[in-house]
Amino acid sequence: MAKKVFVFDLDDTLIDNVHDYAEPIIDMARIIIVELRSKAPHISTIIALEEEIDKRRVHEINPATGQKFLYSKERFPGSLVETYNAICRKVGLEPRAHTQQDLYKAGVRAFDKNQYRKNIHPSAFDVINFLYEQGDIPMLLSKGDKDVQSNKFAALDAYNTFERAKIVDIKTSETFRQMLAGYNGYKAYSVGNDYEKDIVPALEVEYQGVFIPVENWETTGRMDEIMALVDRSRCVVLKDLSEFKERYGEL
Repeated sequence: MAKKVFVFDLDDTLIDNVHDYAEPIIDMARIIIVELRSKAPHISTIIALEEEIDKRRVHEINPATGQKFLYSKERFPGSLVETYNAICRKVGLEPRAHTQQDLYKAGVRAFDKNQYRKNIHPSAFDVINFLYEQGDIPMLLSKGDKDVQSNKFAALDAYNTFERAKIVDIKTSETFRQMLAGYNGYKAYSVGNDYEKDIVPALEVEYQGVFIPVENWETTGRMDEIMALVDRSRCVVLKDLSEFKERYGEL
C-alpha cells in the first residue's frame, strides 16, 4: 500500500478560529451604539457592514507596507475602525480619534495568543498520532500573518509535531507542490475547512481532498453553493475532524 502525505490546514481545521473574532466585533458594535446612540444603525447592520468591509480589505493595499492586506494582522482591527468611519460619514459626524483607537485595540484582542492552546480541536493530536502509526506523513500548511500563525504553531508544537510545517500568505497549486518535495510516489491529501482555498489548489497538482466544512467570515451564506461544487470523486467530506480515523479506509 502506498504511503500517504496529509497536508493539514490550521485555522478551523486543527485549531478553532472563527469565533476568536466574535467578541471584538460585538465590542465594536457596542462602542458604536454607545457613542452614536439613535444615529447608530441596528446592530445587525453594523455587523454586516464590518463583514463587507473586512472582505473587501483583503485585496486592498495596506498603506504602511504598499502590499495587499490579505490575511495580515493589521487588516481586521483596521476593518473595525473603517466600519465606524463609514457609519460616521453616513450620518454626517466626524469620527473621534479616541474611538478609533479603542476599536483598533478591540480588534487586536482577536489575536490573544493565550487562547490558542485551548482552541486546539479535541481530535487533532489523536488524528496526527494515528497517521504516524499508519506510516503516513502529516504536514501543516497555514496561510496568514506569520506573527499570528507562529503563535498558533507554538501551541501545536508544529515544527516537532509535523514532518513539515509552513506559513504562507496564500495557498496556491505551487505551494502544495512544494510541500511534497522529496516525497515522490506518495499519495497526497489536503485536509481543510475551506474548499476553495484548501482543497481546489491541491486538486490542481494531483492531490486528493479531505474537506471538513466550517462556515467562516468569507463563506457565510455560501455553504450550499460550495457543497455543490465539491468534486466527490476526488474529495471525501467529513462532518468533523473526529470522523477522520473511522473514514480513513475510504482514502
